[in-house]
Amino acid sequence: MKRFIYAFCGALCAGVLSFLLVNAFSQWYGPRYIKSDSDINSAFLWSLIFMVFCLILGALFGYRQGRARRV
Repeated sequence: MKRFIYAFCGALCAGVLSFLLVNAFSQWYGPRYIKSDSDINSAFLWSLIFMVFCLILGALFGYRQGRARRV
């Protein structure tokens, strides 16, 4: 159960950080480079892929931390 909690917390932290990064990037990228709906769709798709990748990495990191801290 402890490993699950560590994995969940790691995924949660990574998800929040990736959301903040994507939000900051969209504030910069949107007004400068988005000209059509296709541009919006591709930017949204890449941001979702990035966020899922960060969630997986955060969960793996948390799981490994929970396994390493076994007492």
